[in-house]
Amino acid sequence: MKLNKKKKEKAGTEAKGNILIRVYMRFGAEIRQKRAEYRATEKRDNYNNLVAINEEMDHNEDIDFTQEDVYSAMNITLGIAGKSIDEVVIKIDSEMERLKKRIKAIEKHPELNKFANLWDEKRKLREFEIYKSYLKHRSPHGTYFKIEDGLRVYEYESVDGFLIPIWHGSDNLSDYPDFTRKKKITMQETANITEYFNNKGGRKLLINAMIVVLIVTTILFFVNVYAGFKLIEKHQELDDRIVGNAEICSNQKMENDIAFMNLQKTACVSKYIEEQDELKEEEKAKNEETNPVVRTLLPNS
Repeated sequence: MKLNKKKKEKAGTEAKGNILIRVYMRFGAEIRQKRAEYRATEKRDNYNNLVAINEEMDHNEDIDFTQEDVYSAMNITLGIAGKSIDEVVIKIDSEMERLKKRIKAIEKHPELNKFANLWDEKRKLREFEIYKSYLKHRSPHGTYFKIEDGLRVYEYESVDGFLIPIWHGSDNLSDYPDFTRKKKITMQETANITEYFNNKGGRKLLINAMIVVLIVTTILFFVNVYAGFKLIEKHQELDDRIVGNAEICSNQKMENDIAFMNLQKTACVSKYIEEQDELKEEEKAKNEETNPVVRTLLPNS
């Protein structure tokens, strides 16, 4: 009866989605030492990712692991698909030796950076180092978890603050921190905000706020359009007034010029007539002076 009861309790625990997390660190040594052990709840987040969560330990890790494309592509790039591990290691060693020579040459002659970037070459070398370790230590048969007392146990190695999942090989009885695996980024902060709004009625508040913003934006748009038409109308009115005043000034100037020309013409004509009258008077006076002399000289005249 007790055994059956314990089995039921274990089955119930497993059914609830509880898992056990163990975190290891090397602390500057080669041997890993256990840093922490705690339980976590396995569930789907708002993005439908399967995650393990322990709020007290601030643990929120995606447990759906996928392999980095760069390591999958190496099999094709290096032409090592289907070859034995020893042959693959020899090929990788050859590539690593070539990269080391390139890095040494770039460090000695910095002007070569325009042909090959130093840090890109170092990154490629690091990828080859990790991939070589991956091929030598990681068995193709195994899993990321093991079962202890009815619980699935996930083990991680903490490296520079990142939790690297450990692969448990089944045929070579070795485990390996799988650097060749990547984990999907869980946007937990965004999920927390969304959950908070959903729980506190914030969704409605957010919708109302968006409606208010939309209304205010629409009102401001129409106000700006109305003000723009008013400015155009005012500008047209001022332009008409300026053009009208310019035409009045032009017409007035023309009339003044015509009047001035007429006055000038009249003054010239009057002066000419006066001059002609004076000439006639002078000629008449001369004639009257010469007539008595002519009569004297010509008695019959």
